[in-house]
Amino acid sequence: MSGVSESVAYPPVATPSARRLFAAAAWVVLGFNLAVILWGAYVRATGSGAGCGAHWPLCNGVVIPRAPEVATRIEFTHRASSGLALLLVAGLAVWAARSFPRAHRVRRAAAASLGFIVVEALLGAGLVLFRLVGDNPSLTRGVVGALHLANTMLLVACLALTAWWASGATAAAWPRGRAAWVWGLSLIHISEPTRLLSISYAV
Repeated sequence: MSGVSESVAYPPVATPSARRLFAAAAWVVLGFNLAVILWGAYVRATGSGAGCGAHWPLCNGVVIPRAPEVATRIEFTHRASSGLALLLVAGLAVWAARSFPRAHRVRRAAAASLGFIVVEALLGAGLVLFRLVGDNPSLTRGVVGALHLANTMLLVACLALTAWWASGATAAAWPRGRAAWVWGLSLIHISEPTRLLSISYAV
């Protein structure tokens, strides 16, 4: 009986080849999320955040808009890719839970990534439903936008840790090589929430 309970509480340790496969998948998920974030920046730069109106998760009241305008296409693409990113992170978290022991740092980082991407979706929905997109210059938009950006950085950090630690790095190791640019990007944009707030005041 004790052997059965232990097998339920602690999943079998993944083989080295399975861990390499997980690490590769984690890097892919991280890369996809970075692409989604860059597309989100394009949505913001083009003022297409209101392309689907004040509807969420629907776009202008429908699942797939027909003959959409350019702004609608841009916003709908962002929503579709964001939904796929959520599914990928959820799958990664489940995979980590089935491949690594409880309290393992990879499993915790993957679970945190799932939590942050859910918050990301909720903040994005709030921006749309409360019409804090497009040309809205309110302080509320600045605050929610800043929270959105801060959560994005935390999401990227947790995904990077998931991939980095799954690749065999120790918990105290500083990322090098292919992971170093992710941390550099996060540091470069650490002042972005403050910049967004200043823009909301200036408009």
